[in-house]
Amino acid sequence: MGSAPALTKLGNKKVDTTRKRGGDHKLRLMSADKVNLYDPTKKTYIIAQIKTITDNSANKNFVRRNIMTKGTIIDTTAGKAKITSRPGQTGSINAVLI
Repeated sequence: MGSAPALTKLGNKKVDTTRKRGGDHKLRLMSADKVNLYDPTKKTYIIAQIKTITDNSANKNFVRRNIMTKGTIIDTTAGKAKITSRPGQTGSINAVLI
């Protein structure tokens, strides 16, 4: 059992709400163009614009389709970053500068 993957894409922010067991709700991020970015050298957080997706270890075809999953390397206005959250499960994109 389960649901189809969210396959979060690069684009204007779009969030879908689904009902979970017990009546609770889960936010599924369908598309996004901004990321919550952590800079480990300065120990600060910023919100950066996503330019493009450069690498995805989950599936090489996700790069061509601009799909983001956990572990995806993205190019932002602040530099390259690695996604540390699960956008299709949490409803937001968190990343760390590399």
